[in-house]
Amino acid sequence: ASLAIYKRGEKIYEKVYGYSEIVPERHKVQEDTIFDLASLTKPLVTSLLTAKLVEEGLLHLRDKVSKILPEYSMTEAGFNEEKNRTEIWMLLTHSACLPSWMPLYKIKGKSRKELLIEASRSFITCSPGTQASYSDIGYIVMTLLIERVTGERIDRLFEKMIAKPLGLEKTMFNPLEKNYPINKIASTELLREENIVLKGVVHDENARALDGVSGHAGLFSTADEVGMIVNEVLQSYLGKSDLLIKPATARSFLRKIICGDRCYSLGWMIYESSSAIFCGDLMSPGKAFGHTGFTGTSVCADPDLDIMIVFLSNRVHPTRENNKIIEFRPRFHNLVVSTII
Repeated sequence: ASLAIYKRGEKIYEKVYGYSEIVPERHKVQEDTIFDLASLTKPLVTSLLTAKLVEEGLLHLRDKVSKILPEYSMTEAGFNEEKNRTEIWMLLTHSACLPSWMPLYKIKGKSRKELLIEASRSFITCSPGTQASYSDIGYIVMTLLIERVTGERIDRLFEKMIAKPLGLEKTMFNPLEKNYPINKIASTELLREENIVLKGVVHDENARALDGVSGHAGLFSTADEVGMIVNEVLQSYLGKSDLLIKPATARSFLRKIICGDRCYSLGWMIYESSSAIFCGDLMSPGKAFGHTGFTGTSVCADPDLDIMIVFLSNRVHPTRENNKIIEFRPRFHNLVVSTII
């Protein structure tokens, strides 16, 4: 595991623990070991890129999704009037009524672009904007939308608009293609049928089918560099920086907008008594924000306390059966918060 803790904009603690791999060999985690961030990709890439495109006037959150993606208003049953009314902000807040997931990776013989379009033609289950339920599909659709508006793939946009300005060197999609040393990548799941351990190849099956590049999963990084991104967003929210986004933009993207299975802003989960409880119970309700990733990753930040905690693990190695992290996270965050405030 890899841990980074920030207070008042400064990193006050950083440490790595344990092993990056135990099957087939044991390798210790190093300072520059990168982890598969899974769904942390949603706030760190998709939400942030959207914020930047909104600032540049290329996107408007109240625009209909179908204005940019005409195919979005279609399903297998043809034109869908309700779906056609979906606005961009609904995709980011998990309130577009899309299914939580669909097995895109099982569709054979289609290109990345065709798979993205396939996701955008998905059915909806309620009236968009009325209820919130976590959805990977909404962020896969956001991938297509961002790429359609800019004409560039989101990994290149991330590199240009986020990684470069922050000087990030260990945060990327498809690390093996970027020649990141394989011994410095934390392993994830052992795929029994192929008898291979995933290492440097994204764990999420749909992201893998999308050539490792999607707005819902696919980013790899260290706790240190995840901390650099989130700290920048937090400091912007507090009016102390505008390196990535303006303070007003940060505040609008971190504001609680809708509650359902959890409470959501435009990309983050907002901490409440029954939302983002992985952050423990010592953070500021309605203000603290965070996100988790299936692989064992998480971020929690609190603007009122001006603290932020990044915890990266590879809990799906060698199998996804171990769910102890669900109990561990809130206790861990309580311990850290009570120690540093």
